Amino acid sequence: MTRYIMLLWPHANARYQSETVHLAEAELSLMLDRLAPGTAISRETGLSMPSLVVEFVGTPEPPVIEALRAHSLLYGLFEQRGGLLAPVTGRMGARVGEDLPAILKYKGKTNEMFLQLLINAALYAGDFWPRAGERLAFLDPMCGRATSLFVAANYGWDATGADVDRNDLKEAEKFFKRYLEYHRFKHAVSRESRTLKKGQAQVTRFDYAPDAQAFKAGASALSLVNLDAAQAETALGKNGYHVIACDLPYGVRHDAQLARGADRRGNWLETLLARALPGWKAMLKAGGTVAVSFNAQNMSLEKVRGLMEAAGLEVLRGGAYDGFAHWVEQAITRDIAIAKKPQ
Repeated sequence: MTRYIMLLWPHANARYQSETVHLAEAELSLMLDRLAPGTAISRETGLSMPSLVVEFVGTPEPPVIEALRAHSLLYGLFEQRGGLLAPVTGRMGARVGEDLPAILKYKGKTNEMFLQLLINAALYAGDFWPRAGERLAFLDPMCGRATSLFVAANYGWDATGADVDRNDLKEAEKFFKRYLEYHRFKHAVSRESRTLKKGQAQVTRFDYAPDAQAFKAGASALSLVNLDAAQAETALGKNGYHVIACDLPYGVRHDAQLARGADRRGNWLETLLARALPGWKAMLKAGGTVAVSFNAQNMSLEKVRGLMEAAGLEVLRGGAYDGFAHWVEQAITRDIAIAKKPQ
């Protein structure tokens, strides 16, 4: 038995800090169920700082430790040797820039560490987690100003984001272009239109790499698409994505214009999700997953799971999958639903 202590990233809000411990535990449980089954996880209470105890059967292989570096709330991992803590590793290195998801500030922005947790939860629920270090294809069909795409880019993945708000996408485009220029990345920007059933979807694509040699060898891609979430399949095609993750609007300040075609008399977000999920399922590769976070004060976990099942997805329940509900603020209790496209 080898005992490790995982120190968790501190949060300025004391109440939210207490929520992050059980979030970190749920995320870690999902990861270790795949990476090292049988590993015991518990909470460390003697350090006066947020932390988890991880007890491996035997000594973990280097790939397990390397994968844990991508845990969204990892501050540092230590091996406990008697009364001493020996440093093992810190957070995963960023492929583009550690500050990339954090710089752009705006009202209503979802914390980039939570989005990393959401992406990790989707990844380790599906069949493609052994390929996490490769160029997987990621989609956020309601991406706002693209924070989730920047998280995925730091994984080395190709990232696509769609949103109905053209202004948000323009802000994301402007910011990412400046970021690449400032950090002297070799990059190219292209634009095109995709035909929808009604109208056109405007696509902006960045191909980028740290230098010209890497660009020729194979540039990464980040694309921004202006369309309604329920039209994503029409513009982007079927069977193309390994992971879909989306932080849904919380229904506190968002306007119902986001749900084109929704019944304004009911829960417009529920109506939009019912319209969109069949297309999201079609866009996933077999064995891929979709994870959505949402305000459980407006829409229950079982309601979201029911919509996923109605779209033909295999909902994942029990254990860590039931452990993601957490307080955000008075009007928001956030939860996560995860489902897989069957083989």
